[in-house]
Amino acid sequence: LAELGYSNFYFGNESGDDAVLARMHKGYEAEEIVRQLSKLDEAGMPYIMNFLGGLGGHGYGLDHACKTAAIINRLHPTMVYASELTLFPNTPLSKDVSAGLFAEATEEERFIELRELVSLIEVPTVFKAEHVTLPEPIRGRLPEDRARLLVQLNRLVEDARAGKLDRFRSMVVGL
Repeated sequence: LAELGYSNFYFGNESGDDAVLARMHKGYEAEEIVRQLSKLDEAGMPYIMNFLGGLGGHGYGLDHACKTAAIINRLHPTMVYASELTLFPNTPLSKDVSAGLFAEATEEERFIELRELVSLIEVPTVFKAEHVTLPEPIRGRLPEDRARLLVQLNRLVEDARAGKLDRFRSMVVGL
């Protein structure tokens, strides 16, 4: 595939946390992510990893970020692309919320989680969080731009804490 010019494969792994992967029925564990993407590292093929913030739900963001960063740090992605979980009506997860089986992370928790992820990624990579599920783009190179990204994320945590982002998630009507 490398000889044919393929590169920057995008992997929607979304998490490196076994509990989250199992809860979301991903069908694999974190070690499988490492096994498979290490093959691309060995072949010298660039790839992009995805992180889905809020996937662990209310109260679980720091663990989710920590475990996911630990997996990322064992690999060499050219980019980590982050977006945020946004629930839509009549999906299995929205039904779990209605049934009290899953509680969504707050906006504040989401940015604390993203801040933790950025603070823990040690491998050189591009970090982008510029999806419609975020109120503003967050992008830079790690580790070089970490301080700037953390300042931006600290501001977003404070904006969320102050209620400035309360309506944002409800305004996301499609992906």
